[in-house]
Amino acid sequence: MTASTLHQMVLFLTSVDEARLGEELVSHIPALRFVDSAQGDDTATPEMRTSLAGCRGRLVTLVDTSIVSEGRFHDEYVVRHPAGHRWTYAMVGTGLASLLRQGPTSGGLLNSELRASVPRGDHATPAFVAELERVVRAGARRVVPVDPETGAVGRRADRRLLAWPDAAARYDGGDEGVLVNSATAWFVAKQGS
Repeated sequence: MTASTLHQMVLFLTSVDEARLGEELVSHIPALRFVDSAQGDDTATPEMRTSLAGCRGRLVTLVDTSIVSEGRFHDEYVVRHPAGHRWTYAMVGTGLASLLRQGPTSGGLLNSELRASVPRGDHATPAFVAELERVVRAGARRVVPVDPETGAVGRRADRRLLAWPDAAARYDGGDEGVLVNSATAWFVAKQGS
């Protein structure tokens, strides 16, 4: 097994935020393509899309086609599913990142995760991952904890979690609830961030 470095960002994104994030990412990384896990039953091989908004699956793989061409992706990363009726593919590796999407849950919005695993010796993917992270951070707001029992809002921002604008505005502790990382880890966007 090849050693690698894991990169992970915890994000709160509504569908509005996801569409905007996808646009921002493509504007900064023009060779970026998206592979939607939901198409597994519908296509003979994964199709690369130019828009995150067009993906409906819970898992989306981000492919920097300047590092991994579509042909190479299919040759090296896609295999028939062991059950024989679908395909499966790599979600992380050289030129790849993945977005595990979430959505509304009881009491708020459950977080999504952006992940990349950069193999040791890979000199192209670190710049791709750094640009993904830069774009994500540029559009995001920091979040502060909310005590689930009392509703008290903390002051110190959690550096590991970020909310994009629509999620931050909608899940502010009001009628739509809060930003939910787990049953006991609740957050709202930090004011002025």
